[in-house]
Amino acid sequence: MFTAEPSYGKGGSVVEKARIAREERAHQRQRELAAIKIQSYARGYFARCAVATRWREELDNLMGWDAMDTKSTQQNNTSDQNSTNFKKPDGSASATDYIPAHTKQVSTEEWRFASFGINKLTGAYSNLSIAKSNSAEVAAKNETLTTNNQNTIEQVETNARPISPPIALNNGIQENYDKFKNAMQSQNLPQVKQVKKVSGEKIFKIVKQFLFIYNYKRDRERFLELCKYLVYNTESESSLKYSYVALCIHKQLVLPWIEQIKLILWECCKTLDQTQKSSENLLLSPYLKMLVLFTDVSNWKVMKKQSALLPVLSQVCTSISSELFKQGCLCVIGSLLNKRITTMDSGLISACIVFTIRVITASNFSDESLTGFMSNMLTVPALIWHLTKKLPQCVAFLHESCLISHLIALFHVEGACQRHGVITSCSSSRNVIDVLCVVANLVQLLVADIETTRQKRAESVALLNQLLKFLCKNTAGQSMNISTWHPVLGYFSGNATEHTEAMQFVRKQLQFLWEPSFVKVVFHDVLTLKPLHDETSLPAQAEQISTKTKSKTKLADKFNAYLKRIASSRPQMSMLPTGGRKLEYAEVKNTCCGCLLYRRALTIVTKQLALEMLTGLTFMDEVLCRMWRFICEIGPSGGLQLFLSSLTLPPDIAEPYFAVFTLFCDMTAHILSILDDIEFYEQQIPFHLEELVTISAFLKQFVFKAIWSRIVKDSQSSMYYVFDSAHTLLMMLYDRDARRSFTPQNHWLCKDIKPSTIRGEVEKSQPRAKLVVEKIPFVLPHKERVILFRSFISADRASIGITDEDISAHIRVHRSRLVDDGYTQLKTLSPASMKGVIRVKFVNDLGLDEAGIDQDGVFKEFLEEIITKVFNPDMNLFKVTSGEESKLYPSPLSHLQDDHLDLFAFIGRMLGKAVYEGIVLDIPFANFFLRNLLSQQHTKLYSPIDELPSLDSEFYKNLTWIKRYEGDISDLGLSFTYEEDAMGKVESHDLVPGGSAIAVTNENRIMYIHTLAHYRLHTQIRQQTRAFVSGFRSIISHSWTTMFSAPELQRLISGDNIDLDLTDLKRHVVYYGGFHSSHRVVRWLWDILERDYTAQDRAGFLKFVTSCSRPPLLGFAHLQPQFSIRCVEVPDDEDTGDTMATVLRGFFRLSSSKSRRSQQHPHRLPTASTCFNLLKLPNYPNKEILKEKLKQAIANNTGFELS
Repeated sequence: MFTAEPSYGKGGSVVEKARIAREERAHQRQRELAAIKIQSYARGYFARCAVATRWREELDNLMGWDAMDTKSTQQNNTSDQNSTNFKKPDGSASATDYIPAHTKQVSTEEWRFASFGINKLTGAYSNLSIAKSNSAEVAAKNETLTTNNQNTIEQVETNARPISPPIALNNGIQENYDKFKNAMQSQNLPQVKQVKKVSGEKIFKIVKQFLFIYNYKRDRERFLELCKYLVYNTESESSLKYSYVALCIHKQLVLPWIEQIKLILWECCKTLDQTQKSSENLLLSPYLKMLVLFTDVSNWKVMKKQSALLPVLSQVCTSISSELFKQGCLCVIGSLLNKRITTMDSGLISACIVFTIRVITASNFSDESLTGFMSNMLTVPALIWHLTKKLPQCVAFLHESCLISHLIALFHVEGACQRHGVITSCSSSRNVIDVLCVVANLVQLLVADIETTRQKRAESVALLNQLLKFLCKNTAGQSMNISTWHPVLGYFSGNATEHTEAMQFVRKQLQFLWEPSFVKVVFHDVLTLKPLHDETSLPAQAEQISTKTKSKTKLADKFNAYLKRIASSRPQMSMLPTGGRKLEYAEVKNTCCGCLLYRRALTIVTKQLALEMLTGLTFMDEVLCRMWRFICEIGPSGGLQLFLSSLTLPPDIAEPYFAVFTLFCDMTAHILSILDDIEFYEQQIPFHLEELVTISAFLKQFVFKAIWSRIVKDSQSSMYYVFDSAHTLLMMLYDRDARRSFTPQNHWLCKDIKPSTIRGEVEKSQPRAKLVVEKIPFVLPHKERVILFRSFISADRASIGITDEDISAHIRVHRSRLVDDGYTQLKTLSPASMKGVIRVKFVNDLGLDEAGIDQDGVFKEFLEEIITKVFNPDMNLFKVTSGEESKLYPSPLSHLQDDHLDLFAFIGRMLGKAVYEGIVLDIPFANFFLRNLLSQQHTKLYSPIDELPSLDSEFYKNLTWIKRYEGDISDLGLSFTYEEDAMGKVESHDLVPGGSAIAVTNENRIMYIHTLAHYRLHTQIRQQTRAFVSGFRSIISHSWTTMFSAPELQRLISGDNIDLDLTDLKRHVVYYGGFHSSHRVVRWLWDILERDYTAQDRAGFLKFVTSCSRPPLLGFAHLQPQFSIRCVEVPDDEDTGDTMATVLRGFFRLSSSKSRRSQQHPHRLPTASTCFNLLKLPNYPNKEILKEKLKQAIANNTGFELS
């Protein structure tokens, strides 16, 4: 039987409606629960706000501070937000991570209100205000301290870290503390208002409440006033009842008080970090005062009479300092000093340093604390510099705390800096700058505590070497294209603008690297070791030179005093390599490490700073001479052979040995660039000439082996820095020797490899041979280099496609306008056309073309004539040097000539054309101008004072007199100006910007001498030289002439300065007109030249025929046109050339006395066509007539006659 289900009509089934009802009731309950929760939250929020406000008022009343007086309080809203998150300077953790767990637990217990437990309200819109009973309940509960740990003072002493407190270590440190306290008192901290005294327990409770609700943005000024109040209470309150710090001996509150102090001090650290951007030092004072005050019990007034408790309370301060260190206080102090040390006064800085040392001492100089000091404090740019200037007693305190010793002991081990994080694997610009600042601060600390440095010199050098190695790796070899300029590091691929102002002080700190006391410590072994062997005897040559004028020279000022000291301290006998000190000896290892220190320092700094460093090292008494002795003694057969064999060693093993070698080369090259010829050759400073011969011989061998063995291929090679130092010193010695020889003959030639082998590889474009020719071309004989030079020209001709048949240009020049016509017609030719064949047609005074066929001879005449005119001083383009030599150089007054620079470029092209064609020209150039032509004035360590005698020897003597003047040079009234007579008018030129206002003194006299010499040699004729060189370089490539020194370039232009080689001339002469090698007149001619003529007479004969008194460099086989002798019977104007009759008469020696033409000219002189190098010689009847007529012709200079 079926029962009918009740019908609900259109509303749906009963089940569906029941489900809907259940859902509605569930939603209703959720809404009610949400409302209850919201009400509970709202009620708790307002309750917390009310309690927080009351607690703040209690603190304000305690301090007597009116919050409404501050502008910041009025701007804050009433909402109580969570405390501002704070992170350590490295961003590793938030503020809550640094609140001790015990403190958080106690605070949470205290923050419980009775009303918070009510979950049910009487209605949905019940009153949310807090009942009075609840408020009373809360107040009563806050009176009770809920702490689980009730340790006594004895327990604190037991649990405290068993180390001595940072203070009272000795009387000296205590005195420094007293000075720091006086400095802090000079800060004039704002005093708190006089308020009613409150017990220490009450203060503790109020502070505890405040710290729980503390919000940085809202309460920072209130916290500042709290710090002032606590400082005032601690320093002035003497009653145990009312003193806040007296709670440290309260049996129940001692541990909570310690935790509270730790929390307050850490909040001070966090606030210091937040306040760093402020410009007011006054805001920093209370926080720093808190850190200093609560980490030293000696400043607590209430404990003055509790002497028995001082050791225990010192342990409490130690515990507080240790906790602050663990939380990262050194990061905050370091960051503060990093940003504001230049604006902070001495009191604030002293507070930072005192607190830092206390923290490190409290940690018992642990590895972490020392690393923190190195990473956070010593990275502050010029920290020790500022301390020395503002607070020298602070630096003394660092020394007395033995901090330097601990730092050296921890970090001197290889790799220790990287293990402890001082050096990171990341080579960011910030890390590089930080390490640079560490080096600078550390060096100044080491110099300030020189005794500690002396005791630990090996460890100190090892520590600095680690840091400098990192800087070398990340700064050396930076390209200016991808880098910015740094005041210390030079071109640096990073942010060089950071700490730019502070880098000037870092530069000054780095200057302590060459402080005499520090250098003596680093090179202690070198300066104190006794020689292993007897010194060798001084060679006779050096002894003779050294005693020639030594007594005539007067020495003055610092530089001359150095020369005097080194001359007296230098061994009287020359030192030669002997060997004897094994590489395992301690003194060898220590010296290598010291040299490595300076080698790396020279690599990372700017060139100017490197020069200052080399000056400081070089002018140290005996360092350079003792280093040479050390080099002579190390290894089995001396250091020179050791360095040579080290070329094959791995770079890391050879680096210490090469550090000694490169530093010696750099120092020697630096001093040689300053010495003049008297000091170098006569006084023989700093080395005997015999020693310099030995050094130069080794350097030549070292550089050649490095290239030939392919150890150094280019500037990117790993050993290039060693090669560069050796090559620089080698070239300086070679330049000195080229100007004034001090080495034996053929000293510079390479004896290991045949010159032809090197030349053959150069012609095959082998890289090593090309590098030899580029770097040390003098190892090849001069003749081989000239042959190589001519081969370069031949290859250039072939590449351009020049042949003798192809004529590049035809020009017509009037004899009265040689320069103008030649310049006008040739200036438009391209360099390639100038290198080709140029035909010249002369026009006489009547405007008619002169007879003659140019087969290179007329062009040679044109070249000689135009060169003679333009180099004539009367034209005012060139001047002659003073003295007997009368060498040519550009005139400083050439601007008076129209288009003078274009003319200089044209003259340079013509000279280049002559050298290109092998035409020798008797043009004597001044040596300094030849060096300009070779672009050697821009080479490293070029000294203009060395070249000044080639311009004006008298002017050079005057400058050297100034250098040696014993009195006050300022009495002479000199300034950095140069006055010259320009066409009767005296003109003054500043040698440096504002030179007229800069007086010459004893301190800057060396700079004045070199600047004035540079002005006379280069600045004064810079434009003329640049134009001349550009014209010359358009024909002769710069790479072709780098093989030659300045005197050798003069020989290339003017021929060899040797006696005429008659054998070579006879072998390559060409005869015309019936003459031959056995003809009697020819035999008479050779006999006269060989037996009757002197070398000077033979030079006159050669000049008579070829217009140049010097023979060609490669001999007469390369003379163009070829030397020739022709028999003539009539004057040149009647000569029609060789005919069958004249040739037969000359060949068969027929007398021409019966000839009508010969009878008309019985006393005819020999003539010459210099354009063809042709001697026209009549068929004289006897030798005496030939001798007389030839001598007369040469004396009268019967020059060119048209052929």
